Amino acid sequence: MKKFFLLLILLAFTFTSAQNVFKSQKQIYLAEYYAHQKEDQKALNHYLEAIKLNPKNPNSDVYLEAAAIAFKLKKSKTAKELLIQSITKQLAPLDFLRNFKNLQPYKESKEMKEVLAQYDDLENQYYRELKNPAAYMKIQSLIATDQLIRKEDNVFGKLATKIDSTNITNLIELTKKYGWESRAWVLLWHHRGSYKENDFVWNFFTPYLRKEIEKDNVNKDFFVDFYEYENSTKDSINKTGEGSLYTLQTLGNLNFNKTAYFDIENLDKRRKSVGLPPLYFEHFLYGAELPEKYNYNPDNLLNDLENL
Repeated sequence: MKKFFLLLILLAFTFTSAQNVFKSQKQIYLAEYYAHQKEDQKALNHYLEAIKLNPKNPNSDVYLEAAAIAFKLKKSKTAKELLIQSITKQLAPLDFLRNFKNLQPYKESKEMKEVLAQYDDLENQYYRELKNPAAYMKIQSLIATDQLIRKEDNVFGKLATKIDSTNITNLIELTKKYGWESRAWVLLWHHRGSYKENDFVWNFFTPYLRKEIEKDNVNKDFFVDFYEYENSTKDSINKTGEGSLYTLQTLGNLNFNKTAYFDIENLDKRRKSVGLPPLYFEHFLYGAELPEKYNYNPDNLLNDLENL
């Protein structure tokens, strides 16, 4: 399970040239809203606006969802460009692109076949356009070392502390020189146990990342996993059963099987403070079961998304 979650992290976080991060994320929420409502043109418009605001921030799923909608609207040229950008901006893996669920109806299209045939060239373009290739390669090396020691439990037990300490020290120096690279999140995650403690890791990263959030270079929900992990740890030790602070859908609370929320009356206020939409949005999109005592007027959803 440990290795599985680490793999998910590596897939989810890619090299970014950050700007307008939360502004872009808001547009993605609105795109998801309209797509669910079958208002495809509005959904596509918001996806395109999200990408325009920050081409490097949306993960490859965003490009592919937008491409599927463009195909549906018979905007093949736009669809093809989005497929290309999913590679040149976010390095969407070949098999992931080929097997993406919502693109299956269009897998035999001329545009899809042309993009897949050009994949190697487009992949090379991604690397050519990296803003800081030196930072990319150095962090790639740190992550490779991080994952290598975690392949075997006996090696992990002997080397984890030393490697994690060396990696985070190198990451601090790289961040000072090049700025934050979101792929490096996994390296910081290994220090979640000392979050909010007075140590060199968080004495650097907490104020640094908070400033980046203020500049809209890092998403507002960056610390949610760490908040939830700290809260879950205290909850587990003290047996208080207070519940999660923001969400049940995070690595920070999965290990403790959270099923309830702390102070649920103010849950959506807390979520908004870290850039998360109302909890009802998860129910709206995915049919997620809503907890007891959670009250929300569905008529407010669009307005709340627009005013995050």
